[in-house]
Amino acid sequence: MKKTLYQQVISDLEKKIKTEMKLNDRLPSERQLLKEYGVSRNTIRLALKDLEERGIIYRLHGKGTFVSTIYLDQTNLGSMYSFSEQMSETGHKPTTQNRTLELVTPEEDVANQLNLRAGEKAYKLVRLRLADGVPLMYGETYLPEKIFPNLKMSDLKENLYTVMKQKYNEQSILAFEDVQAVNLDEKDSKVLGVKPGDASLKIFRRAINDKNVPIEFTISLARGDRFIYRSRQYNHLV
Repeated sequence: MKKTLYQQVISDLEKKIKTEMKLNDRLPSERQLLKEYGVSRNTIRLALKDLEERGIIYRLHGKGTFVSTIYLDQTNLGSMYSFSEQMSETGHKPTTQNRTLELVTPEEDVANQLNLRAGEKAYKLVRLRLADGVPLMYGETYLPEKIFPNLKMSDLKENLYTVMKQKYNEQSILAFEDVQAVNLDEKDSKVLGVKPGDASLKIFRRAINDKNVPIEFTISLARGDRFIYRSRQYNHLV
């Protein structure tokens, strides 16, 4: 799907901030951005507002807009619907190592997330996600066999969501996520290239299709030094 002008400006500004700028660097003025992007003043202001609300920039009255000191090197899991796209947009080279794929009878908690009956099977895919060759996320993805029959490791040379759509005509339209702060054990810390006991975010993600049917359940561990989880809350005066 083609991005709107507003989305293009946000994407380009965010990429420049994260790949070309340093902490507390000053952004070009609104007038300079208007000239650079050739869009309306309202589009520029909305784009800057989006970046500010997500903690990527901050403003000082009468002085300008600056790169945030908090979130420059951390990826927001709250907006990470695509690891590959997020990494690419921030100037990194994403890769995925598909470790194993097997047909299993999932544990009860996983089966419940996928609305599977007793005895129904799912494919269990173990993956390691990297950026610039550095391990960042490690997890298990469960895919119902009845929705993705005859899934093979060779299919997964393409992006998982591309395979879902092209081979099975399935698409995730909504995902529910729970995030838990944990410390990595020796096994998982070794996979992620950090020390045992280091902080991690454990993400439980359930995706559903346009028929409100669960098609994916993933349990991931994300390095605590490279990711944050940020949400927006709007306060209303009453």
